[in-house]
Amino acid sequence: MKKLLLAAVMVGAFSLPAVAETISLTAFVDGIQVANASSADGTLDVSNQAFGSVFNLNSLTINAQSFLAFPDIFTTNTLNVNQSVGGTHQLVINVTANGLIGTGTTQGVLSAFSVTGLTGGWSAQEQTFINGNLLSDTGVFTATSDSAFETMNALLTDPYDAMVRYTINSVGTGRFNGGIDMALAPVPIPAVGTGLPGVIAGFGAIYAWGKKRARKKAGRRLYQLATA
Repeated sequence: MKKLLLAAVMVGAFSLPAVAETISLTAFVDGIQVANASSADGTLDVSNQAFGSVFNLNSLTINAQSFLAFPDIFTTNTLNVNQSVGGTHQLVINVTANGLIGTGTTQGVLSAFSVTGLTGGWSAQEQTFINGNLLSDTGVFTATSDSAFETMNALLTDPYDAMVRYTINSVGTGRFNGGIDMALAPVPIPAVGTGLPGVIAGFGAIYAWGKKRARKKAGRRLYQLATA
């Protein structure tokens, strides 16, 4: 009986999908691509990565949905880069998470931006995107430390892609520290209907997303146990 049960579990487990999320990072200096990195399991750590002959990425930890607690969907903390040579340059870093689980509805998404170390004379802009469409934009940071938060609605197809972009303009040697996080908002911004019905619909979408994510995690855990 135990052998039959184990066999049944293993047959079901092998039909389960692995982690669907992928992460990609690309870096451009003065419009020329200088680096790329990727991960097939929803998490990526990059350290001591040269971006051409001008910049160096000292550290960056990236996590997508499966590695985060609800309602977080994408985090990129903390980006630490420095420029060790003179001159005025622009560094653009795009980080994308593909294959995120969506609600299939329009949902409020909170974008949280921060700068915790920016050399005087430098400037930075941070942006978020859903399925290639601009979601939120900080404008230009020039202070040594600053932060911004914005909740905007987005259609979270199933699956969907989230992307963050750092645009750093340097003037001589210096550094940048900062981060961008994305999370589902507690309630969507009422866009279709207003008042209590809209709020109820928003909570319903979040609840459905949470149940679907829980089922996905349970299936992946079953696969890991069956193949251990």
